[in-house]
Amino acid sequence: MSRVRLIWDGKSAEVPRLRLPLQVVETVNSPRADRGSLFEADPGDSGGGWRNRLIWGDNLHVLASLADELAGQVDLVYIDPPFDSRQDYKVQIAVGDGTNGADQDLAKISSIVEEKAYRDTWGKGVDSYLQMLYQRLILLRELLSERGSLFLHLAPNVSHHARAILDEIFGPENFRAEIIWQRVTAHSDTKDFGTIHDSILCFSKSEKHMWNPQFRPYDESYINSHYGNLDENGRRYLLDNLTSPNPRPNMTYVWRGHEPPASGWRYSIETMTRLHGEDRIWYPKEKSRRPRLKRFLEDMPGVSLGDVWSDIFPINSQAQERLGYDTQKPEALLERIIRSSSDEGSIVLDCFAGSGTTAAVAEKLGRRWIAVDIGRFAIHTTRKRLLDTVGCRPFDVANLGRYERQVWQAATTGEQYRAYLDFVIDLYGATPATGFTFIHGTQGKRAVHVGAVDAAVSHAQIKDALDEARAAGYHSLDVLGWEWEMGLHELVQDEARAAGVRLSLHRIPREVMDPRNVAAGEVTFHELAYVTVETRLRRRTVAVTLANFTLSNPDLIPAGVRDKISGWSDYVDYWAVDFTFASEGDTATFRNAWQSFRTRAQRTLELTAEHTYDGPGSYTVLVKVVDVFGNDTTTAVAVTVP
Repeated sequence: MSRVRLIWDGKSAEVPRLRLPLQVVETVNSPRADRGSLFEADPGDSGGGWRNRLIWGDNLHVLASLADELAGQVDLVYIDPPFDSRQDYKVQIAVGDGTNGADQDLAKISSIVEEKAYRDTWGKGVDSYLQMLYQRLILLRELLSERGSLFLHLAPNVSHHARAILDEIFGPENFRAEIIWQRVTAHSDTKDFGTIHDSILCFSKSEKHMWNPQFRPYDESYINSHYGNLDENGRRYLLDNLTSPNPRPNMTYVWRGHEPPASGWRYSIETMTRLHGEDRIWYPKEKSRRPRLKRFLEDMPGVSLGDVWSDIFPINSQAQERLGYDTQKPEALLERIIRSSSDEGSIVLDCFAGSGTTAAVAEKLGRRWIAVDIGRFAIHTTRKRLLDTVGCRPFDVANLGRYERQVWQAATTGEQYRAYLDFVIDLYGATPATGFTFIHGTQGKRAVHVGAVDAAVSHAQIKDALDEARAAGYHSLDVLGWEWEMGLHELVQDEARAAGVRLSLHRIPREVMDPRNVAAGEVTFHELAYVTVETRLRRRTVAVTLANFTLSNPDLIPAGVRDKISGWSDYVDYWAVDFTFASEGDTATFRNAWQSFRTRAQRTLELTAEHTYDGPGSYTVLVKVVDVFGNDTTTAVAVTVP
């Protein structure tokens, strides 16, 4: 059957299908909201081996990587991708304890750091945007079950294009609805028709789609006009007919002195007896008139939901669920969507997770979920949101790690390793250097070393670079790396001081993998922070105290905010502890057993965590700190329990 298709420059149905292995980098077993409950003592999975997943990475590669495991198993996809708005969107992070932070609009708190959450500008404009959407929709359809549905949330500027794409991929026969969500009332200052709505396009995998009818409450005028009767308990009701709509000779009985209608009563005598006992029948004073059925307002589900939703409002400045994340959607919107097209235990997927609304609502409604995003702030915001959810089940944080970086390197700089080094050196603002083994560039009087995409920067690697820099007459060395060998920070700094070389360790940010950030020159190589912890052991209970945190580049914080910093802990947004790191031989996964973090309602950070070990032994305690820029720093300490 021929179909209408949308064509754009560069359209290609070829979808990258690299099956890259997902790496679990953190397991969360004990959310703060449940600390001290039985949940903490039961850190196992949530049934059947399933664990919900929060995944950091390019969703194109992540969706392809999920295919082997989840093809045909996802019951609901909701995505709220960028709208091709040509704008940049921010996340607001309140710094420090604040003052009555729970009662203030985030925008009015003076100690706010604003960082870019994501960029909604595409290389070749709408053509690039549509290709991005097209490839992901193809993969998402493959993940859907036969009962599955997809909800695509967009603005009117691109929804018409998306409708044509969805018709092509899903088939026009599987179109279910275009939901109009009225976000705001009309703008009084507009020079044209005001844009006050978003479009949510809904398509199903097949005609077998899951559907749970949804209702909205009756409005006040309808209640007053239809439910004007009150019983002795103050319950509103309307009167309905007890006459059978069709002739039923077996229902022509006399009921409590009232003659039957010509076609008989609507209900059997047994049902009428029950309704009478429940005070659901109204009786007229005259026997010549007929009784009527009382339909109580409290028993009615409401008005059946249509495709225009004007009763859900956007997140306002005072909303408790507000997280300071641009484009955050209200939980009520996601609750309606998830309830309508999934059941408890269904898998719900959102690959543009943003502030984590889909995952948070799916968790509260007993669904299984997978949330994916490319931004570090999105992952950090979603993790905190889930950890602050009462009853949140264990979940994993995963990424594609070095495998995704290898793909990026091959696509960006090719197989020549030197080309990769020069690319990073140039982004750092340095000049490539030749004739050295470990020095890859220079920046004025500073030597620069770049770590590989597929390995953590090691102690030996830094020592070799230090020796070469000193021999070449450099008194400063900058080391750039994607990942770092555990616990090397203090060790290599001591060696650098002994060698008379000033050493700076900088993180290569994931943003370098997005050509839009590279083209805009908006890549920041944050210097690694330094964290100090102290431990105190009493019998088998260890107390781990966050003692100091040094942010190496506080100048990145606006001066107006920096002036309000009262101490080192203000730079910390979140910290967590793994009390038994690598106890099972796994040195790649952080097992999050305790955490403290700041939210809008709870600005204070706990600085001591306690844990009681089951028995004697030698343990490694790993502490992870996330600063106000969303960067994490770890440190490890040894604990021996007698």
